Amino acid sequence: MKIEFADMAHLAAFTSEFIFNNYAGYLKKRIAYAKGEQLPKGWTPITTYFCVENGVILGSIRVRQGCNDYINKVIGHVGYETRPSARGKGVAKFMLSSVQRSALIEDVIITCDPVNLASRHVIERCGAEFINEGYSPEDDLKIRRYRLSPIAN
Repeated sequence: MKIEFADMAHLAAFTSEFIFNNYAGYLKKRIAYAKGEQLPKGWTPITTYFCVENGVILGSIRVRQGCNDYINKVIGHVGYETRPSARGKGVAKFMLSSVQRSALIEDVIITCDPVNLASRHVIERCGAEFINEGYSPEDDLKIRRYRLSPIAN
């Protein structure tokens, strides 16, 4: 497995097995924003990486730069997903620990659904410190918040 910056070359490797319904549009927007195009109001810059093995995208992870209330209280600075057929094989932990070593320069917030035990275990195995559980009424979401620190190389 390896971590790569997301770019348009990855579209051919993408399949409908992923969570995103319109991934091509999502990826095009992310690349445009990374190249300096105007972000929508309230958005912070995001860097997207893929976990790739033998030309197959096993997962994706995003790192949001900057901070605002929504990032701090609801979605966190880091978000990831693993293709269903690759779950339970260490992909999410590999991605998160890779980002800790190579992309994080300071502590960040990472969140998950409190009932998503797999995600909780990944976050906790990467050394994140539990902060609290909360609720976002505007999104109707329960949220478990952690502080994740970078790992020195």
